[in-house]
Amino acid sequence: MSELQLLPATGASTYRPAEGMPSALFLPDGTDGVVSTELTRGPWAHRVMHGGPICGALGRTVELGLGRRDLVCTRFTVDILSGIPVEPLRCSHQVRKAGKRTALVDGFLEHDGRLVARATSQWLAPGPADQGGPIELPPVPGDRDDPGAHPDMTYPRPGFNADAIDLRVVEGSTEEPGPGRIWIRLAHPLVDGELTTTFQRLTTLCDLGAAVGWEPSDSDAHYINTDVTLQLVRRPQGEWFFFESSVVHGADGVACCRSTISDVGGVLGWIMQSQMQAPPEIRF
Repeated sequence: MSELQLLPATGASTYRPAEGMPSALFLPDGTDGVVSTELTRGPWAHRVMHGGPICGALGRTVELGLGRRDLVCTRFTVDILSGIPVEPLRCSHQVRKAGKRTALVDGFLEHDGRLVARATSQWLAPGPADQGGPIELPPVPGDRDDPGAHPDMTYPRPGFNADAIDLRVVEGSTEEPGPGRIWIRLAHPLVDGELTTTFQRLTTLCDLGAAVGWEPSDSDAHYINTDVTLQLVRRPQGEWFFFESSVVHGADGVACCRSTISDVGGVLGWIMQSQMQAPPEIRF
């Protein structure tokens, strides 16, 4: 695995963190890694990172590893190999293919010398723009959802679900079972002092499909996912992304959450997340 070569920031972040909040999800460590802040914390174990920041850190890693702007990421798959503590991480990449019109880049996260998450990504050269058909999306609601107010979950504050993202519910919610339709944006920079690209914003949010569309299993267990696959048909645009998510139940406690995602340009792509029943101690 080659070392990650950091590119200089191309602009300052437009985000202004609220008082008392960390400046970003991660801080640069001055070498090839990042230092996790409390904004990466997940709801199940408060010193364990949410899947969203893991995907975001890997999205940044493969984008910087690619080192060019002429290709579009059409597939981004993350495997989370274990629970990742809210601690410093080493980031690295490997370019598997570097063609004129196609590229394959892998990303890796290590904690204390152990591989804890990895990503594969495919990048393709875009052709002439296809405008496609018009699409109507509901407007972004004015009220921000507060997952931290849920009476049956103790969300860490600061934490990813309640503080690092901005949720605007159109139908359903992240706290109720069943399909959901929600506008989401990243409310803080990914890495302090760096411009958070639109691709990095989207990869940081892509794990949230499982929260938008969650359902319990037939035995009332909560599903958890260990992977995320993001499939895109074009470059993402803007800060806000519209998730339409639902769960397909399979046999023997296995399921899949699938999400259609859109932005200001219309349908953008899909997210697929393999799911299994959580251990007995994880229940709503």
